[in-house]
Amino acid sequence: MTDAATYPAGHPSWIDLMTPTPARTHAFYAALFGWTYEIRPDYGGYAMAHQQGRTAAGIMPMEPDSPMPSAWTVYFDSADIAADAERVTELGGQVMVPPMQVGDQGQMGVFSDPTGAVFGLWQAGNHKGAQATDGEGSLAWVQVNTPDSARASAFYQALFHADGVQVPDMDYRQLQHGGLGYAGVSGMAQEGVPAHWIAYFYASDVDAAVQRAVQNGGTLQGEVLDTPFGRMALLADPAGASFWVMNPQRSAHA
Repeated sequence: MTDAATYPAGHPSWIDLMTPTPARTHAFYAALFGWTYEIRPDYGGYAMAHQQGRTAAGIMPMEPDSPMPSAWTVYFDSADIAADAERVTELGGQVMVPPMQVGDQGQMGVFSDPTGAVFGLWQAGNHKGAQATDGEGSLAWVQVNTPDSARASAFYQALFHADGVQVPDMDYRQLQHGGLGYAGVSGMAQEGVPAHWIAYFYASDVDAAVQRAVQNGGTLQGEVLDTPFGRMALLADPAGASFWVMNPQRSAHA
């Protein structure tokens, strides 16, 4: 296991989930990934999920009658969140939650890109981001699914000073810094599904993870897939929040 002390600006550094059923959601991800939790009453019951003692993700209660769907939010590291918030609007995005101080932990804001996908920015204080960067339940990849990949990619390239590398024969671009890919922009979104960011969590055994998810109230959306990027499956937790589990190194035929 490695421990990321800091993240480069523009890279995904944190992820959290808004859920109307926190107790059930905690139990689901504990069974799926082995997460344990530190509940923070001083932050509205925000739960810091830990993987073997290191922070991996956050889970935040939402009102049960909230019109907002339960969903994971991907946060990208920002060296200057105030300047980045202005840049978002200059590039055609929208500010949904203006930058705000989160105690001594850092500053956060929530935004949408020009195609409507929601994402967060995080300027680190004491909380630098996820410490667990490999192992079960660690964040393995993030991807925005959008009907206009060219427009979305141009936005993120400008905002994060990234390169957008086209994947041959696919409507897919990879955001890169220094030749290292850290996020995907996919134009293969399902018709009628709004643009959205989605997280991929590492699972050493994808099929076993799917079984654990279903046994604990989750659902498998589609089939378990073998791809050039590894074996993976799209799941939803009991409150309906979607995410992938994947093993980039293994497939059923490896």
